[in-house]
Amino acid sequence: MKKPMTMALGSILTLMLVLSGCGGKDEGKSSDNGVAADPNGGKTANVAAADTSSFFKEPTTVRLYSHYAAINNENDLNAIFGAVLKKYPNLKIELIKGTTLNQMIAAGDIPDLIATTHYHMSELLPLGVAGDLRDFVKEYNFDLNRLEPQAVNAVKMYGKNGELYGIPYTLNFGVLIYNKDIFNKFAAPYPTDGMTWEQITELARKVTRSDGGVQYIGIDPGTARTFSRGYSLPTFDEKTRKPVLDSDGYRKMFTLLQKMYSIPGYIGPNNKYAYGIDYFIKDQKLAMFPSWLAAITSRLPQLKEQGKEFDWDIAAHPVFSDKPEYGREIEFQELMVPPTTKNKEAAYQIILATLSDEAQTEMNKGTNLTILNKPELKKDFASNSHIYDGKNLSGIFKVKPAPVSPASEYDAQLYKYLEAAMKDMVLKGEDINSALRSAQEQGEKYVAEQMAQ
Repeated sequence: MKKPMTMALGSILTLMLVLSGCGGKDEGKSSDNGVAADPNGGKTANVAAADTSSFFKEPTTVRLYSHYAAINNENDLNAIFGAVLKKYPNLKIELIKGTTLNQMIAAGDIPDLIATTHYHMSELLPLGVAGDLRDFVKEYNFDLNRLEPQAVNAVKMYGKNGELYGIPYTLNFGVLIYNKDIFNKFAAPYPTDGMTWEQITELARKVTRSDGGVQYIGIDPGTARTFSRGYSLPTFDEKTRKPVLDSDGYRKMFTLLQKMYSIPGYIGPNNKYAYGIDYFIKDQKLAMFPSWLAAITSRLPQLKEQGKEFDWDIAAHPVFSDKPEYGREIEFQELMVPPTTKNKEAAYQIILATLSDEAQTEMNKGTNLTILNKPELKKDFASNSHIYDGKNLSGIFKVKPAPVSPASEYDAQLYKYLEAAMKDMVLKGEDINSALRSAQEQGEKYVAEQMAQ
């Protein structure tokens, strides 16, 4: 059963849609923003790329809401849309701050564009703020094949009847960053591209050592959630309507994790077993850390500013032995257009311009990796910052992002049960089968309670 709040929100949006249809401007016309039309009546995307005078002749403001898309200020906004704003001087993209999307919906104040990540899409769809963009793709002859295939496939998973609720615009990528100083200290070989988790575990064993009163840790594999998603494991089965935590896939994951955590010296004082990126960047006692490219790109400049630089490099994200072509799961940000916006054409033009080769090339040279399916362009990532000069940047693209697992509305809580199971295994020595069985039982109880509401 759906919650009353969801039904209320749906009613509000339905009413708004009716009102906008009666009193709003005709979104199929081109007069408002000078959208050029082709002889057959449809818009043509290549006009947007070639004729910069065709759109936004008059000052136009498009309001954008960022839902966990890491667009928090004007600098973030310009890092993504800088080329678009330069192309259209009459266009202003206003970043909405100081409110939540639920509050905006309740007030009937819907943004023109929503930026989010694919992981958070499942939270937005029940609110009715995601318009179906299949008409946009058809009208403007937009070629989805230009984009990273895994990202497009992930978005399509949310359309139960073929709907397309978002257009990806920037990609994140899994990467293994390592501290060369620690490997040199213990005369251990550096990690290389394409290493399996079993090989990484043995390498971590060589550098998990105490020296001069300092305990060095070989690797922090991350949470149970991040580790399992790299294997494309879901938490919930839509067909059976039950959690799937007690499964062969999760047993394989836990077996690998158990080997890492059992390395002598890994568990620290006060049962510390999670170390994180700060232990790598700031404390510099962690030899290897699998992370997101965007996360390390944003943090590495701080080393130079603080005078704490050290010798580091990157390699392809570790792979699973039975899926050697895949690294970490696909992660990307996307733009959604609410069906009730009166600025739909303007929103479409921003999407087109943001996905142009010119805008993606400029964005990619900054801190946002291109979503275009162009391997040669990805190698130029962050070139304006020179962060990766002399580093193995091209090596990280030797593995593909793992297919995303199907999302469910129960994921957040089910991952908590999975994390608790891992903690019991690591710190209490609970056997894998018992730990996962307990997580499964808790998950089933939780889902049953939610469905009964």
